[in-house]
Amino acid sequence: MRRLSLAPVPGSANPGRSVTARLDASAEGSALPDGTKVVVDSVDGGWLLGLGPGLDIEASHGGWRESSPLGRPVVTAGAWQGSTFAAELHVITTPHRVRLVVDADAGTAVATWSTVPPSSPNLELHLTSPLMTQPDLA
Repeated sequence: MRRLSLAPVPGSANPGRSVTARLDASAEGSALPDGTKVVVDSVDGGWLLGLGPGLDIEASHGGWRESSPLGRPVVTAGAWQGSTFAAELHVITTPHRVRLVVDADAGTAVATWSTVPPSSPNLELHLTSPLMTQPDLA
């Protein structure tokens, strides 16, 4: 696993707590389509984040966990902040990152880019190997 000098997401692990929500893509820089089902499942040492069908990303509490759900690596850290789950997803082969915030009480989630990639805001494309940010050129 790569070592990052980034601070983990502040908050508690809250083991055993899970949530299912629907994504609200009205926020500028949304990384996922509106209505995407978002699931945060508690697993040993962190969470498994389901971001729609076929996109499962591992997240850690107190550190970073690397996974390659679609072939390209991403490191993720998360934490519960009261009734809200927050996670940072860093696509480590690019300068881009996504902030995921899930409101357990409202059953809603947002996933926004820190800086929207110029080629496409679709997170799935940035995690696909080979990189498919411009599929019309393939």
